[in-house]
Amino acid sequence: MKKNRQDELKFFRKRVKDLSSLIEVSRIVTSTLDLTKLLDIIMKIAKKVMRAEASSLMLIDQETNELVYEVALGKKGKELKKMFRLKMGQGIAGWVAKNKRPLLVKDVTKDPRFFNRPDKTTGFKTRSILCVPMKVKDKTIGILEAINPLDRDMFNNEDTDLFSAFASQAAIAIANARMHTQMLEKQRVEQELAVASQIQQNFLPRLCPKLDGLSVYAQSIPAREIGGDFYDFMKLDDNSLAIAIGDVSGKGVPAALYMVKVMTELRNYASDIYGPGETLSAVNNVLVKESMRGMFVTLLYAILNFRNKTITFSNAGHLPPILLDQPTKKIIPFNESGNIPLGITPGIKYEEAKLEIEGDKLLVCYTDGIIEARNNRAKQFGIQRLKDVVRQEDLSAKSAVHSVIREVINFSKGTLQHDDLTILAVRIKD
Repeated sequence: MKKNRQDELKFFRKRVKDLSSLIEVSRIVTSTLDLTKLLDIIMKIAKKVMRAEASSLMLIDQETNELVYEVALGKKGKELKKMFRLKMGQGIAGWVAKNKRPLLVKDVTKDPRFFNRPDKTTGFKTRSILCVPMKVKDKTIGILEAINPLDRDMFNNEDTDLFSAFASQAAIAIANARMHTQMLEKQRVEQELAVASQIQQNFLPRLCPKLDGLSVYAQSIPAREIGGDFYDFMKLDDNSLAIAIGDVSGKGVPAALYMVKVMTELRNYASDIYGPGETLSAVNNVLVKESMRGMFVTLLYAILNFRNKTITFSNAGHLPPILLDQPTKKIIPFNESGNIPLGITPGIKYEEAKLEIEGDKLLVCYTDGIIEARNNRAKQFGIQRLKDVVRQEDLSAKSAVHSVIREVINFSKGTLQHDDLTILAVRIKD
C-alpha cells in the first residue's frame, strides 16, 4: 500500500514537472521571432526536457517534399545537418512525416523502418528513438526526434505525450517566425523597389526639349513598381533632336539596372556627327561585353534634323513607329531592316533609314505593352486601334500620348496590367 502511494506520488511529481517544463517551453519558444535562433532554442529544450543523448529537428522542403535537417544536437549533429535529406516515408522520420502521427521505437535494431546510414557515417549509436510530427492546422511542417534517453534504456508512452505537446508549441512558434521573416523580407524588397523606382524615374527625362515648330512628350507606366521600358530625348543642337524608346527583357530590379546601363551608354555615344546606326553598334558592343545574365534590349533610336527636314533612324528589334501626315491622316510607312536587339551578338552593324518630314507630321513611338494590352475577353488592343487613336484631329504630342494611354486603360479595364505601357510622341510643324 505504501509502495503504491509512493508510485502515485512519484507519478504526480513527474506530471507536475512535465507541466512546468511545458509552461517554461511555451515562454521560451515565443521569446523570439528569429527563425534560426528559434530552431536552435527548440532543439536545446527538446534535448533537455526529454533527457536525451541527442535530438534533431527536420523541416519539410516544400519544393522537393523532402525532410531536411535544420538542427541536430549531439556530438555528430553538424555532420547530420550537412549530409542527409530524407524522402517522405524514408526512415522513421519520413514515416512520421508521411503518416502525421508519433512513433516510439524502443529498440531500433528490431524496426525495419530505421534508416541507419547516418549512424554508419557519423559513428553515432542509436538505440531508441521518439519521433513526433510538428503540425500547424493539421499540416505537417516537420518532425522532432529525441534519441537515446540518458537515464533509462528506452522512451515510453508518457514521453510521447510530453514530446507531442512540446512539438505542437514548437510548430506554432516556427510558423509565426516564418511569417515574421516573410513579412520582413517583403518590407525589405518593397523598400528596395521603392528606392530603385525613384532612381529609375529620376533617370527618365522630365522636361521636354523646346525647339521651334516642335512639341515632344512621353509617358511610361510600369506593370510593376519597376519596369523595363524607357524613353529618352536629347537636343543635339539647335536643329537636331535625338529620341529613343526601348524595352529591356525581364522586369523588376535587374531590368531597371540594365535600363540605366543602356541609357547611360546611349547618351555617351549620342551625337549628330555619328548616325543612329553607328551609335547602336557601339552601344551593342558595350552591352555584349558587359552582359548581365543574358539580358537584352530592343531599341529604336532616331535623329530628327529640322534644317534638312529628315528623320534618320535605326531599329534594334523594336516595334516600328507610326508617322502620321496630319493634313491627310495618312500613315507613312517605315522601311524595316530587321536588326536584332542589343546585347546579344557582338559586331553587328545596325542599318539606317531616312524619311522626309516636310509639312505637319506626328511621330509616335511605343512599346509592345501598348498593342498587346488585353481586355477581359483576352483580345489585344492591337496596332489598328493605336493608329485610329493617332489619327484623331489635330493632336499635339502631349494629347496624343494621353489619348493612347487613356484608350489602352479603358480597353483593358478589369484586367491585370501584364506589361509596361510606354509611348513617346513628337509633333512636327513647319
